[in-house]
Amino acid sequence: MMAPVSLQRPPGALPEDLVVATPEQVAFRFETAGLGSRFTAQLLDLLVLTAIVVAIGLVGFGIATVGGQPVVGALLFVVLAFASVWAYWILPEALWSGQTVGKYVLHLRVIDARGGPITVGQAVIRNLLRVVDFLPWSYALGTIVMFGTARSQRLGDLAAGTIVIRERAAVRLDDLSAGPDEANGTARAVARPALRLDPRLHRFVQAYAQRRPGLPPERRAQLAAEVEPALRAALPDVVRTSGPLAALDLLADRELS
Repeated sequence: MMAPVSLQRPPGALPEDLVVATPEQVAFRFETAGLGSRFTAQLLDLLVLTAIVVAIGLVGFGIATVGGQPVVGALLFVVLAFASVWAYWILPEALWSGQTVGKYVLHLRVIDARGGPITVGQAVIRNLLRVVDFLPWSYALGTIVMFGTARSQRLGDLAAGTIVIRERAAVRLDDLSAGPDEANGTARAVARPALRLDPRLHRFVQAYAQRRPGLPPERRAQLAAEVEPALRAALPDVVRTSGPLAALDLLADRELS
């Protein structure tokens, strides 16, 4: 379970960043999404939702004309369209780890304000209040509130205790595979006798090695970027040829061996 948000802002953290510390003192930094990216994601979602409603309308029209039951067709359209509008915002965020189609395309995600995944209840609350954020028109109230909060939270986010973050590009281990010369450089780094690490980096590597199996690739890359200067000082050849994540994984492997 994630610990509460860190009260001390690490050097280089932006004011709107969310910084979460685990009990092992491993820090995760989340970049909050701005108004522009969230607006673009919402436009994409509205296009998808419009297509769904149009499809429902065609079904209702077919029942009314071909089936000769206009009342049933109209009732079916009203009920399904109403349900789809609400279900489209709530279900994907609740079941798809805080993402809708638009957020997925824009690499955005809704998370708990303490850094954990969004719950079903939070997805329901933040989207039910979407009606209030829309007032008086075109999310005017929600936009004003977003400008007034440090992490661009609208009323729905404040009530649900959520924020929208921008996900960094994931780094795959396949992308860090070394060529012949690079592999020799890595082998030389592994073959070094006792490697003396800065005590703070050593504690970081110990915590990382324990939690690595449960960390997704993007989080591992983010952690490696946080301590890149220390990794560069400890394993300059590996960082230069294969990147900071390869160096961090190498140190973690040594720690576990």
